[in-house]
Amino acid sequence: MVKALLFKLDDVLSSEIRLEEGLYHQVARKLSRRPGGPSRRALLLPLLAYQEEGLESRAWSLLFHDVAALRQTIRYTDLLQLVKKTLPVGVPFQGIPELARALDEQGVRTAVMAGPYCPHQRNKVKALRLDCLFGPIVYTDFFTRNPRRAVYQAIEKLAAQWKDLAPRDIAYIADNPAVDFPAARLAGLHTLRLRLHKTRHEFDEPRSAKERPEREFTSVHELIGALCRYFHIEPGQVLPGEWDYYLKPRPWRLMNLRRNLPC
Repeated sequence: MVKALLFKLDDVLSSEIRLEEGLYHQVARKLSRRPGGPSRRALLLPLLAYQEEGLESRAWSLLFHDVAALRQTIRYTDLLQLVKKTLPVGVPFQGIPELARALDEQGVRTAVMAGPYCPHQRNKVKALRLDCLFGPIVYTDFFTRNPRRAVYQAIEKLAAQWKDLAPRDIAYIADNPAVDFPAARLAGLHTLRLRLHKTRHEFDEPRSAKERPEREFTSVHELIGALCRYFHIEPGQVLPGEWDYYLKPRPWRLMNLRRNLPC
């Protein structure tokens, strides 16, 4: 019986693309406010174009080279420091915070595989407040040349914290068949895949039995529903109906109310 869940951060708990865009918006806003700085539009359009072309890893270098006004505003090393210190804007997928709380009430342990240990990934964890929702946050080695081994070693670190649990008591929910599932199987964990539309590994197919998860889901709603059934959680507690969802207070609604209230 599964007693603990290890969730991958990117494209399982939140959208990697949306978080990247959220970082671009925040950094562009800060840069546009500097004296003589380029407009937010002049910065955002190239960044989003790089993302569309799959050049995220080189985005800041390309931006510094392509936008002349940026080079007159900030040094490249200072730009990189600014990026490191900036938290992205983003939210977990709908239902994830509610699921985390419901699992905790049921005594199910949870943890997050947050990716390489670097400021970018740590900022995602902080921006999404995952440390408040889940248990341990584990990172892989940033300098490793073998991503499978890095994931395996991170799982081993988590297992050291959960000494009273056997490997088969833990399920790993991830999305990359080439890296995540071979490492999890080697560590003895159950494997579940969340394959979402327009994500990095959407079209990646398993090339061997080791890369094939035990079960696959194509929506967050489907995954949450299955976990609720397995752990005997009332689905309505985690996945509210349409009317319940739209009746929940929203920040923009509260703002409109304040504007309409008499002084």
